[in-house]
Amino acid sequence: MKLNKPPKVYFLYLFLLAGALVLFSALSFTDTSLGIGKIELKDSKIKQYFFPSPKLALVADTIKRTGVSEKIDSSAQKFLFIGDSMLEFMRIRFNDYCHKNGHTMNTVIWYSSSSLWYGQCDTLSYFIKKHQPTYVVLVLGANELFIKDIKTERAEFVKHIIAEMGDVPFIWVGPPNWKDDTGINDLIFRYAGRDRYFPSKNLSYERTKDGAHPTRPSAYKWMDSVAVYMQNDARYRVLMEMPDTFLGKVPPTEILKPNPPF
Repeated sequence: MKLNKPPKVYFLYLFLLAGALVLFSALSFTDTSLGIGKIELKDSKIKQYFFPSPKLALVADTIKRTGVSEKIDSSAQKFLFIGDSMLEFMRIRFNDYCHKNGHTMNTVIWYSSSSLWYGQCDTLSYFIKKHQPTYVVLVLGANELFIKDIKTERAEFVKHIIAEMGDVPFIWVGPPNWKDDTGINDLIFRYAGRDRYFPSKNLSYERTKDGAHPTRPSAYKWMDSVAVYMQNDARYRVLMEMPDTFLGKVPPTEILKPNPPF
């Protein structure tokens, strides 16, 4: 005896068959490798994290093209630490880094100095010739935060200072601003570049009674930040692992009187 099924049952069969065909077609054009899909998704997030905008991607490409070294130079460096009075406490912490990492250093402090002073004489090149450093760390700019038209008035002096260092690797450590400046940081950045300029104005400081100089502990932290930059972000990357202990010793230092030679 032949059994006849209700029409609704046939429609249900046809509906299920059509659904299966649609699902099969979709899978045939889809990468079913879930592992690959997850890796691509994570990779996409990483790129978005590091380069959230085309501008930052361009900056990263610019840094690569300026010649930032891929490897950290672990050889012993001979540093010339030179600049204005902001070196007073920083040099002590820098000396700790030198002892930790096998480096040596000489310090030159020219009190009340500025790019106007260093930019019109051979003081910098004199001490480079005298000490024969493999690396110069210049701390300068705190005495010219509020000068009018500084971008035009001091540009030639900044270029002169950089030219005096010649082929010696260097970084220029910008001033620890206590107020907004009139352009000294932008001026240094323009000629030194981001891989040879450390923007100290972006840090927070505890100040001495004069309201300008960082306290000893704050200057030590400042030097810690500079050391991280020197090891990871500077054009000439050198080994600057954090010291295990505080020696508290003053490195060899030469003091220049606060009157310019002109």
